[in-house]
Amino acid sequence: MKVDFKGLKFKSWSYLMMFSILILIVLWILQFTLLKTFYEAMKTNEIVRIGNQITAEYKKDNFNETMVEYAFRNNLRIVVFDSNGDIINATDGFKNRDEKSKFDRSIENEIAQKSKFDRTIENEIAEVEKKFEETDSNMIQYIVRDRENIMSQAVYIAKVSSGSALNYLYISAPIPPIDSTITVLKSQFLIIAAVLLILAMIVAQLISRIISRPIIQITKSAEKLAEGDLSANFDSSGFTEIKQLANTLSYATDELSKLDNYRKEFIANVSHDLKTPLTIIKMYGEMIKDVSGNDPEKRTTHCNMIIKEADWLSNMVNEILELSKLESNNVTVEKIDLDLSQMVMDTVVSFNILGEMESYTFDIDIDKNIRIKGSEKYLKRAVYNLISNAINYTGEDKIVYIKLKNIDGSARFEVSDTGSGIPEDKINEIWDRYYKSNEAHKRAVVGTGLGLSIVKHALNLHDAKFGVITSKGNGTTFWFEISCLS
Repeated sequence: MKVDFKGLKFKSWSYLMMFSILILIVLWILQFTLLKTFYEAMKTNEIVRIGNQITAEYKKDNFNETMVEYAFRNNLRIVVFDSNGDIINATDGFKNRDEKSKFDRSIENEIAQKSKFDRTIENEIAEVEKKFEETDSNMIQYIVRDRENIMSQAVYIAKVSSGSALNYLYISAPIPPIDSTITVLKSQFLIIAAVLLILAMIVAQLISRIISRPIIQITKSAEKLAEGDLSANFDSSGFTEIKQLANTLSYATDELSKLDNYRKEFIANVSHDLKTPLTIIKMYGEMIKDVSGNDPEKRTTHCNMIIKEADWLSNMVNEILELSKLESNNVTVEKIDLDLSQMVMDTVVSFNILGEMESYTFDIDIDKNIRIKGSEKYLKRAVYNLISNAINYTGEDKIVYIKLKNIDGSARFEVSDTGSGIPEDKINEIWDRYYKSNEAHKRAVVGTGLGLSIVKHALNLHDAKFGVITSKGNGTTFWFEISCLS
């Protein structure tokens, strides 16, 4: 089986393996490279803590018993000496609590006469005093390394007073070598590391499969979708992020299906609308050629029909191009001080011919002198398309209501028809570029069927609020609001 080294499955497996190896490296460093340092630091902190406790007990009557107890319990050597290096008191944690030890007897002899330790202190007392001069503390601690016995010691020295005399409390604790312990730990670590790597490899393989499987399935479905199969199914099982991705892709697929259906309907409708004027143009052209060529009156009538149908085709192409430009945001909007009242009135006038020839009635209620900041070109197109839409879908009474009011500083435009209304489940779709009513297609009185999509983009350019109010059998009202100039 070919391994895809850039694939999610291999990448997730390799990252988990690298993480496991990194953990083992960190453990190696902590267990072996830094173990001795950590151990010495722990012993140093321990002797400082015990030394502070013993120092606090120094002036108490039972100090000797306390000193012996701490020395025995913590394996310490504790000595009290004066500024001359003479030993005042001493005990060793190696002795038996109930019997005199060899060291105990030697301490008694050392108190009576100068001992090796006593002479050492005499030689080093100046160094100890120098260390105290370098710090403001009454305590110092350090580590003494004995190369001969390979046994280091943690040393704690504190200043203590007895009356007016200054004494020193000396505490030392052995730090045993841990080389043999490290050797044993290394052997165990190698075995444990091998076992952990094998387990990590197995677990990483399982996890990589679990993570990659839903992604691979979604990828295969996406490939089907890219090939045009809109029935592709995206499995939403698995992790939350996978579910979100699958649901998003499923939603996108549904939207693409709707868009494809709208596109097919749009092509069918546009084809119908193109075919009709082209047929008429051809028919009248043939009539001019064969019938009315020498009859000026008939020729003029036929030519006017050709011009009318050509204008219809031109308008359709212009709206398609305009919508394409708006959707691509490839437009420059020049907003000016605009008399919206006058603009709406001028737009309504262009429909008067329908009142004269098709018996349409326009009920107009427009406040005067409503001024806004906007683009006359795109706002006029929006108003024109909304009125055109109302004309196309109004009832048999052929009444269209047009209203423009100043409401609390906002210009509100409304256009209403008396048609059958829009189904509730279709209200959000009417602004889509390919949406078409399920009613039997007929050639509109005016417009191309792209009007509402153009309206939406034109109003969005002005940050206008807009919407639709409709109910079954009671007509539809389209509206928009734009802030007035103060």
